Amino acid sequence: MTQAELLQLGASLLAVLFVAWLVRTMGLGADPRIEDAAHAIRLAEEAEAGFHGVEVARDRAGFAAIVQNAEGRMMLVRAHGNFFAARPVDASVIGRLDKDFLTLTMPEKTFGAVTLQLGKDAGMWASRMREIVRA
Repeated sequence: MTQAELLQLGASLLAVLFVAWLVRTMGLGADPRIEDAAHAIRLAEEAEAGFHGVEVARDRAGFAAIVQNAEGRMMLVRAHGNFFAARPVDASVIGRLDKDFLTLTMPEKTFGAVTLQLGKDAGMWASRMREIVRA
């Protein structure tokens, strides 16, 4: 190997290490999860000023959660890329119950449908959504 080739190899290695450091520093490639009920409430409260969550239905995998406040309003929080996004759950949201799974389809196409594995609580949360539709 010539000195020029070694220099090129060293520069390439440094560039790869720099890009890896930059990706890690920016948090790219992370796998964000909602850790627990308190984390879900904090995310919902950050998304909407004045929203104070009191009850949470968290997806078993931690990718999404429904947060309800004392007035009965609900907020859907989900992983979105490396961050989290939240939207209010209102009469425009379509809910579909399938055993232990509750799928919420938001009217906003870019937010997409979210399926939460809630176990035995899925039916209770689906029922709460029907109450929103009636209101």
